[in-house]
Amino acid sequence: MSQVAVIGCGVIGLTSALAIQRSIRNTKVTIFTKDITPNTTGDVAAGLWEPYLVDDTEEKSFGGKAKEAGISLQPIINLSDKRDHKIPDWVNVTLGHSELSRDHLVNLSRRYNKNFTAGYLFVSFTWEASYFLPFLQREFEKNGGRVVMKEIKDFNELAHYDVIVNCTGLESRNLTGDKKVSPIRGQIARVRGPWQFHTYIVDSEKSCYIIPNINCVILGGTKQSSYNIEVDEVDKQEILSKCSDLLPAIKAAEVIKHQVGLRPGRDKVRLEIEIKERDKDTIKIVHNYGHGGSGITLSVGCAVEAAELVEKVLNQRNKSKL
Repeated sequence: MSQVAVIGCGVIGLTSALAIQRSIRNTKVTIFTKDITPNTTGDVAAGLWEPYLVDDTEEKSFGGKAKEAGISLQPIINLSDKRDHKIPDWVNVTLGHSELSRDHLVNLSRRYNKNFTAGYLFVSFTWEASYFLPFLQREFEKNGGRVVMKEIKDFNELAHYDVIVNCTGLESRNLTGDKKVSPIRGQIARVRGPWQFHTYIVDSEKSCYIIPNINCVILGGTKQSSYNIEVDEVDKQEILSKCSDLLPAIKAAEVIKHQVGLRPGRDKVRLEIEIKERDKDTIKIVHNYGHGGSGITLSVGCAVEAAELVEKVLNQRNKSKL
């Protein structure tokens, strides 16, 4: 039986581990991690399916057990006051989309006291970490997987595994020495807003987003190059101000908490095989990190590709033994 180690127990690590279990027979998968939900980067995210801060990477769609996994369909209104705003190509893989008419933009501009020049509506979903991460971990363990609470600081610690799958996000900067990985700081506020049933995303000088979750509404946000994980008072007030300017009802909403997460920024997701020489042996690694603000959006598609790479490595190993 092949032995595969996955480093990281966030959305990328768990989906990768599950994809390997489901697609490769006679394989035992063990996850090594220093944190599990609710202490992962994904736990801060609003969970909206929309490619964000991901640069040159292709998106793929998927399906799942909606209620148990925390998936909620909702309409998304994306608005901009920029003259060169264009509808992105990825809307073609959503559940439906349309460009907002000039009359609609004028009405929205009057309603929200803005000057929107472009916009589109599409149907998407949220996949909430407080539901889906425990769901994924249960599925993984139900399939015979094991989670080991241990921080891996060197791939040599797992050299006895047939393949190592690196899903460490921002930590890959230290683990692999990849200086292309850098933090994109995101601060958000969670408020009570049971009246809000659709998402607003505003792309402007005062960008903001309002994303309903099952038990709260997420207000955001920031995209800063910083390692600061403390809640910033200036950011806190700006987020609340921008969102309440768009939807005045937000002013009366009870604030549940403010949170900060560091997204693993990179020019492109690293999804590839690396062979490291070690004495007379080699360490075989499949990297799957650098998803920016689209970890949830890209997780399943990247997990499938990571599993295919793992299978390729295992097949090469088996051929070399013949």
